[in-house]
Amino acid sequence: MHTFLKIATVLLLTSFIPHKYYVTIAEINYNSQQRYFETSIKFIGHDLEYVMEKEGHPELFLGTDKEHPKADSLLFHYIQQHFYITVNQKVVPIKYFGKEVNNDDDIIIYFTSEEITTISDVAITTTLFNQYFEEHVNIIYLTVGEERFNFRLNEYKTTEKHTIKNQVTNEEN
Repeated sequence: MHTFLKIATVLLLTSFIPHKYYVTIAEINYNSQQRYFETSIKFIGHDLEYVMEKEGHPELFLGTDKEHPKADSLLFHYIQQHFYITVNQKVVPIKYFGKEVNNDDDIIIYFTSEEITTISDVAITTTLFNQYFEEHVNIIYLTVGEERFNFRLNEYKTTEKHTIKNQVTNEEN
């Protein structure tokens, strides 16, 4: 019984050791009818607030009554500096669409790209959070037509490129 109590105590105490993980999840889908990428990036709220504070924007109070009036533009500006969609070797401009703040501390930011009529290759580059969290991982889900790609980017690998086998061509006649 004494050995059981020692093992139970060790297990109980070690289960409360903080586990550090930092992750964002980006879903990037090409909408062939609208001819643009629809993108959402899911952040852990307190990590996003920490990064924004380090970027010089303290106390954004995201999702509260005290939210900074320029919070959306500040967040999107940070994303524009650290997240790129490159199609056919050209960076595609992106446009802010909105954000969602969930009670479970998730913040999802939505944006679209400009119109894209032809896609032969897509590269995603992200350095989101890299300079603040060494362990940070960006999980990317990319869908173009029937082709799906899942990959991870971090401070050591910030870009991944994929050739689209069934090239998209949506030129207007």
